[in-house]
Amino acid sequence: MYKLMTVIAMKNLSYSLVLFIVLFAGCEEDVTSTDIKLAYYIESYDIDGLGFEPSMRVNYKYDKSGRISKYTVLSYNPASGATEEQRYFTFSYTDGRLGGIKGFLPGAGTPYIEYSYTYLPDDEVARITQNDHASGINSDVTFVYAENGTVKASYVFSNGGSFEYEFDHATGNIMTDKTTRGAQLCSEGQYTYDTNKNPFHSMGYVDYLLTNVSMNNKVTESVNYVACAFPTLVPESYSYEYNDDGYPVSATTFYKSSGSVKKSRKEFVYTLK
Repeated sequence: MYKLMTVIAMKNLSYSLVLFIVLFAGCEEDVTSTDIKLAYYIESYDIDGLGFEPSMRVNYKYDKSGRISKYTVLSYNPASGATEEQRYFTFSYTDGRLGGIKGFLPGAGTPYIEYSYTYLPDDEVARITQNDHASGINSDVTFVYAENGTVKASYVFSNGGSFEYEFDHATGNIMTDKTTRGAQLCSEGQYTYDTNKNPFHSMGYVDYLLTNVSMNNKVTESVNYVACAFPTLVPESYSYEYNDDGYPVSATTFYKSSGSVKKSRKEFVYTLK
C-alpha cells in the first residue's frame, strides 16, 4: 500500500525526485555539441505569509555523447540558507541503451536503490526492476503497448501489492489515464498540453514512476480520485515562461489544495552539450 500511494501521489504532484523520459525509447538519437540540455532546476513552494520558499535543487551531468550520466538532488536548509546534498543517481549504458540507475546517499559506498532495464526487440522498454535496499521491498513494472497508443504499466511488489497504470499516449502526451488495483478503480484523469518542449522528456530515458513521459508541457489536469490514495496537494493548472528555443525557463503549478500551499514554481537553467 505504501508503494501504491507513493506512485499515485508522485505521478500527480509533478514532484520529481526521479524523473525524465523519452517516449519509452530505449536509446536516444545522436546528439551534437549544440544540443540544449537542462543544467539544473530549482523548485520553490509559495507558503502563506512567506512567499516562494526554495525547497529543492536538482543538478544534471552528461557524458561526451550527451547522455545523462548523473543527477544530484539537493534540499534547501533555511537555517544555513544553503542547499545540501540529499542523494545522487548514476547511469550506466549497454549497447547504446540505458542499462541501470543507482541511487546513493552522501558518503555511502553502496547504493540504497537500483533500477535495471530490459527491452523489446524494437528498443521499447519492456520492464524496469527496482531493488530498494532501504525498505527491502522490491518491485517490477512491465509494459504492454497497443497499436492505438494505449500503454499499460503493471507494478508488482515483493510484499504482495500490485496495481496497473493505463494511459493514452497516441499523441506523444498523456491525454487520459487511470489507475486500478485489481477490479478497484483508484483514479481517472484528463490532461491538456502546450506545444512547447518538456525539458525532462528530452533527457532520453524512462523513469520508474513515468512522471515525464509527455513530450510537451502540461497546462491543465482534472483527476478524479476514487480510492487507494488521496494526495494532499492536487495540481489543477500550470503556467510557463519560455526561452527562444521553446523550453520553459519558469513553470508555476496551481493547486486545488485548501491548505497553506497554493502554488509551486520551477526555474530552469540550460546548457549546451
